[in-house]
Amino acid sequence: MLDLKLAKSKMENEEGMNHLWVQLYRDEEVESQQAEIQIRLPKGVYRSHNLNGFVENDREHIVVDAFDPDVIIEIFTQDAIPCGETTIVVSLWTAETTVSKEISILVVEEDEMDRVEIDEQVVERIKKLSNAASPYDAGTNIVSLQPRILGKRDNEYSHLEKKYRIDY
Repeated sequence: MLDLKLAKSKMENEEGMNHLWVQLYRDEEVESQQAEIQIRLPKGVYRSHNLNGFVENDREHIVVDAFDPDVIIEIFTQDAIPCGETTIVVSLWTAETTVSKEISILVVEEDEMDRVEIDEQVVERIKKLSNAASPYDAGTNIVSLQPRILGKRDNEYSHLEKKYRIDY
């Protein structure tokens, strides 16, 4: 019912960014027409609203229909957090069942980002989604999440930023 992928194998511990792709698979035995996705992030890691434009309720859960295939979430750090492997937990809640999955992410210093594996399938999905019109409108109830502060840098790793960054 649930599969998780990250766009990058590593994320910088300070001002780092990554994308989480939550793929949903319909279970024929489950009859729910609606579900909620809860994302629990490690301390110091934040997320923006889902890039698909799905409604997010007051519990900061993403509300999806049974037929929605996926959800893309941008995750990021602002201040320096401890380096090492950490876990993101995603839970899918329906009226009949709850399914949880974990995905590990390696948080590293900026100078350790030289050998990053990029999942091209995730990147292509993000590009496809960013080219589509956003379903948000002025009347949408939007949950207030941690604001994102961006700063462009010109350093030896900017080739990753040029390849991976998506400006809205």
